[in-house]
Amino acid sequence: MVAEAVFRVSGLYKSFGPIRVLEGVDLTLEPGTVTVLMGANGAGKSTLVKIVSGLYSLSAGSMTLAGETFAPGSPADAMRAGVVTVHQNINDGVVADLDVATNLTLDRLSGKGARLFFSPRAVRQEARSVAQRMGLDLDMKKQVGTLSLADRQLVAIARAMAREPRVLILDEPTSSLSSAEAERLFALVDRLRERGVAILYISHR
Repeated sequence: MVAEAVFRVSGLYKSFGPIRVLEGVDLTLEPGTVTVLMGANGAGKSTLVKIVSGLYSLSAGSMTLAGETFAPGSPADAMRAGVVTVHQNINDGVVADLDVATNLTLDRLSGKGARLFFSPRAVRQEARSVAQRMGLDLDMKKQVGTLSLADRQLVAIARAMAREPRVLILDEPTSSLSSAEAERLFALVDRLRERGVAILYISHR
């Protein structure tokens, strides 16, 4: 039995003035699957990601999420709807000066319904729960800026998953990783797939 698509892009076009950079893009993402989008640098992969994540608007075509029109006006709109992107620049997904626990719970600490008083113990407890679900074994008190690039990337993905997205976009996640580090990333991606997340994996390799 084929799973029902959670996200669709149909006939998408994007132009910057007279220059057309995307033409007639169709894309379907299903729950519990990893869809790989490959192409050389300059092929338009990042432009598509920016449209889906709310940084750019499309020129023509449509997007739907769970059967409803999806037209985010900002990355915050996309995240609220359940579409979360981990960008190639890892520093966009983590705060280097904060510890692992605070990074993993940052959105809940600053979002609607956040508590007025900050409890480091409660933050670490919640962060350990997030890390456990993701299969991460990291020191919650360690400053993220002191971690390896691979560990920072895993923290960025775990933070994204703390938002419980329906669609997760990974933009060039292995571009700066060694083979061993990439294997750790693939293990995490497999874990997310098993949880029913629809994953769009962008790569030029």
